[in-house]
Amino acid sequence: MLKISKLLVLAALFDPFGGAAEATGIDAGVSAMLERVQPAVVSIRTISSGIFRNEMLEDPNVRKVLGLPDEVFIVQTGATATGSGVIIDREGGYIITSRHLVADADDVSVTLADGRVFHADRVGEDAPTDLAVIKIDASELAALQWGNSSELKVGEFVAAIGSPFGLAQTATFGIVSGLGRAGLGADEYQDYIQTDAAINPGNSGGALVNVSGKLIGIARGIAAPDQTSTGIGFAIPSNIVAKIVRELISHGEYKRGWLGLSVTAAVDAQDGSATQPTGLIVNELACNSPAERQGVRLGDVITGLDDRAFSTEQAFRNAISLLPANARITLDVRRGETSQKLGMTLSDSVDRPDVSDQGSVIVKFPSESGSPACVPAGAVLVDVAPGSAAYSIGLRTGDYLTAINGKPPVSADQIGSVLESVEGSASLDILRAGTAYRIDVQ
Repeated sequence: MLKISKLLVLAALFDPFGGAAEATGIDAGVSAMLERVQPAVVSIRTISSGIFRNEMLEDPNVRKVLGLPDEVFIVQTGATATGSGVIIDREGGYIITSRHLVADADDVSVTLADGRVFHADRVGEDAPTDLAVIKIDASELAALQWGNSSELKVGEFVAAIGSPFGLAQTATFGIVSGLGRAGLGADEYQDYIQTDAAINPGNSGGALVNVSGKLIGIARGIAAPDQTSTGIGFAIPSNIVAKIVRELISHGEYKRGWLGLSVTAAVDAQDGSATQPTGLIVNELACNSPAERQGVRLGDVITGLDDRAFSTEQAFRNAISLLPANARITLDVRRGETSQKLGMTLSDSVDRPDVSDQGSVIVKFPSESGSPACVPAGAVLVDVAPGSAAYSIGLRTGDYLTAINGKPPVSADQIGSVLESVEGSASLDILRAGTAYRIDVQ
């Protein structure tokens, strides 16, 4: 694969004396690639209806003074937005775009590179990745070929194509600046390609292609508070996009599996200096979740998922978030000095309990650094839904559960059974705002 740096491309376009250089193999190749790719990138315009209310005019006294009728005036307005999309199926007319562009739209229109305009129907959306698929009924469409984003390397040439600020068919180029970017606070799933190809408002949903013109990412956005390009843009990797899009076209949604735990990096500091993570400690476990039912316990250290190790909690969360409902996985778990493999089946994410449900309770295993000094080892931080059975017996969110019947809690299932008053009686020792209490449950 030909790899071109931005510096080499610029050098090829202009001679050192300031005069325009004749077409070279490099710039001619880039131009030819863009000629093939640009017809498959479209501009998208959406209209969303809104309601405008004037609170002052809703006051009957004000309407009386102004001589207005008693009826409250409600004005319906239309908000427009523009963005980009990528045709991936020339026969079916399927187009990938950003969910935030079309999710609440009442009307979606697509403008092709040749100027034709079509109404688009929404096919499916996925909020965690901010991806959506729309469809148009049109002939003679161009479509992009999928590239393999897992083969990308930092420094490879890429081009971003879209409609920034409504300027259709805009192409910018640069390199892959980074891979696996996360922690941006944008989406639930974060594993972005970072590029210095200029990405501006309106580029979202557009294409990021490699030097061969294959789709290796969908533009997501920029990291700039003023929403202008700063040389740091992000795209969702094509391998992730393809996985999501297939399900959106087939079922209108991506049915994720639910495991029911959260993790944080575990550090082996036995020698007082080690800083490398040795696994991911289970610090949150939902009662009656697939993980809890199938053997995971608070404080377990996960060292692998299907024989893959993860050094960061974000990487682990990404891997879990891409697993479908009913997926079978194997977790490598270390509990104390013992290691074991736990096979489990993920449930449908719709089975995830609503925190407002009666009896819903989430327990968290606080890290040493994140707990007050007075909290004993093994204590569990409790998140209790108002109105639940746990709430009715006196527990509150933020309480530390230190013992059940005089012994430290060992599992979310045990805690949940006691807190929801299944049968029998029990005593709960808690720590609240530095004061210890005992609650007797009958």
